[in-house]
Amino acid sequence: MNEVSAQRRRPRAVSRGLRPARAAWWVPAALVAALVAGGCAPRDPNRSGLLQPYRTDLPQGNYLTQQTLDQVKEGMTREQVRFALGTPLLRHVFHPDRWDYVFRYQFPSGRAELRRATIVFRDDRVAAIEAESLPAKEDPTDPALPGYRPPSTAQKAQP
Repeated sequence: MNEVSAQRRRPRAVSRGLRPARAAWWVPAALVAALVAGGCAPRDPNRSGLLQPYRTDLPQGNYLTQQTLDQVKEGMTREQVRFALGTPLLRHVFHPDRWDYVFRYQFPSGRAELRRATIVFRDDRVAAIEAESLPAKEDPTDPALPGYRPPSTAQKAQP
């Protein structure tokens, strides 16, 4: 019984001799695999491509167009403005007669687009409308449009 257990405990000399050879083979193979995977990275100069986290677009605020803003006229009440444009994103505590409609869209690349419109009230009626450049109307190709879906490559190829 002691001889049998002694034989089981003896390490094999053959397997010890192969371990360094196997390790020497895996190191170059792993290096080649890493180089091949790095070659599949996108060619965007702003990104490394390797182990890059997924980034999504980020729309925030009230999406407004010039066509929507043109519905608001001087002399309208607050309720009429709220019906036409929606609830403002910002209402100042110290300026209760000013409503700010702000829209910010951050692209996955990190670039951001900011649009602003301000409605000023006097005696609960619209006194002034101030706006930066807004898109003329809802454009289905505008990525900032809520619900925008980029066209697939098959749709791009068709005339």
